Amino acid sequence: MMTFSVIIPTFNRARFITEAVKSVLDQECRESEVIVIDDGSTDDTNAALEPYMSRIRYLRQENGGVSAARNAGIQQAKGDWIAFLDSDDRWMRGYLSTQIEHIRRYPGPVAHITNAVTIFSDGSRSDLFGEIGFLKKFGRKSFLMKDRPYGLIVGHSHFFLPSTVIRRDVLLRSGLFKQHLTIAEDLDVMARVALHGSFSFCKRVLVEVLRRQESIDNLSLQRVKRGVYAYSAFGEVYTNLLRSPELTLRERLITASALSRTWRAIGNTLIVKGERSEARKYFLKAFLLRPSLGSLMKYCATFLPLKASLLFVRKGRHILPG
Repeated sequence: MMTFSVIIPTFNRARFITEAVKSVLDQECRESEVIVIDDGSTDDTNAALEPYMSRIRYLRQENGGVSAARNAGIQQAKGDWIAFLDSDDRWMRGYLSTQIEHIRRYPGPVAHITNAVTIFSDGSRSDLFGEIGFLKKFGRKSFLMKDRPYGLIVGHSHFFLPSTVIRRDVLLRSGLFKQHLTIAEDLDVMARVALHGSFSFCKRVLVEVLRRQESIDNLSLQRVKRGVYAYSAFGEVYTNLLRSPELTLRERLITASALSRTWRAIGNTLIVKGERSEARKYFLKAFLLRPSLGSLMKYCATFLPLKASLLFVRKGRHILPG
């Protein structure tokens, strides 16, 4: 019998954590353990979880960030498969049973991913696979298998961990989350796992990712607030991936293109901040890595007055997906 360990990291989300936990406990499948890692919360998280303590494993640690919390959960996990859920998101009914059905029918893949929907605070919704341009790959199919998924993962950049299950032995072998990363840490792990075997993809929307009004910055908000830092995290991930000796030529080109776009995005952000000399360095890095007319034009524009430079940025500003 296959078993699952569901890893839920949380920090100061007493208002939301019970929704996440309940969405797991309400799954039709009982072949799972739920591990909640409280990353040093100072609110009433412990009290909020009290009614569920007999059905979950609750681990508390000093605040170390989401990557450290996930790693702590993985190291304690006993299941054959690791499933992830953020503490402000929800699994829909049938999520886990669908993943189990796919694993039983297709035992080869090392990871299985379903579609998800982002629900914003104003009630609007965005289909993940549609948002990242992945739906067209399905055509009329509802299920896909990819034998060498690395290029797909890096090329699309953003797949939600809460809609992913990964074989525990493969996850341990490929390496856990880098604890200093708070952005792009999921891409980093999934790209490395993608070098160890095939992935399956299910078109069905089975996970709700909620963007709520709260004091903790979610990924999208961090990008807006911390601009250069956010893009730099992606830059670090792509740079390290390029050092992987197992990449094929095509995979190297895909990774280099993603890194070049990231350097260009940093340059755009620096131009907006009025830092043209620093922006020039990043546009040059982007051009030298993957020569393009866009990078060259932006590089040249940094020698123009600021208002003129901004025109070039606004005409081709790159925003990373997600």
